[in-house]
Amino acid sequence: MDFKLLVRFQDVHLRYGSGPDVLHQVNLTLAPGSFHFMVGPSGAGKSSLLRLMYLAHRPSSGRLSIFGRDVSQQDRKELTMLRRRIGIIFQDFRLLDHLTALENVALPLTITGQSLDKVRRNVSELLSWVGLADYLDAKPPTLSGGQQQRVAIARAVIARPSLLLADEPTGNLDDKIAERLLFLFEELNKRGTTIVVASHNEGLVNRFNHPVFKIVNGEVRLIRNQQNSPVTPTAENM
Repeated sequence: MDFKLLVRFQDVHLRYGSGPDVLHQVNLTLAPGSFHFMVGPSGAGKSSLLRLMYLAHRPSSGRLSIFGRDVSQQDRKELTMLRRRIGIIFQDFRLLDHLTALENVALPLTITGQSLDKVRRNVSELLSWVGLADYLDAKPPTLSGGQQQRVAIARAVIARPSLLLADEPTGNLDDKIAERLLFLFEELNKRGTTIVVASHNEGLVNRFNHPVFKIVNGEVRLIRNQQNSPVTPTAENM
């Protein structure tokens, strides 16, 4: 095992119940501090691959290692500790309706024992950065879909996770805000966070100089190492 790798898939398959493979023979590695986009049509398996990385599912077969730990050998408590190093932005936001925007964003910090008063300033600055300075006390039901998405993004990055997984994070945002948020991801990446962004918006993806994986029919391929540099599929990146 190479402990310098943050994520490693080795011949991983994933199926739900007795159904067919959703993902098959995935061989994929992510180095610490890398930034990758993941593209592919709806239903191709992008969300399923992210769920594996977030430890919401275990592989049906094959080997998956996160932070140098073989997922299959970790108990529930150990998996919980690993998840605390991972930030996740879901398509459906998963905000708590009874909490304000500020309280939702602060949640990853307050559940570790930090007081809301202590983290309020950092949370307020982050919400201001994503354009929600006037909505600190607003609750999710009063916010638009795009505003809720920005709250979810702020919540995912507030604790500066080692690994940030974003499932269509710009889907409900206009291009200007979408680019701004991707620039935020790049700033986090420069500080050491490994980033994986799943997106169907290949036009937006192509404005950024990062490697791109494509999922088609459950197969994961590296199609670009850097801007305008396509990859010829080989046994190593198939």
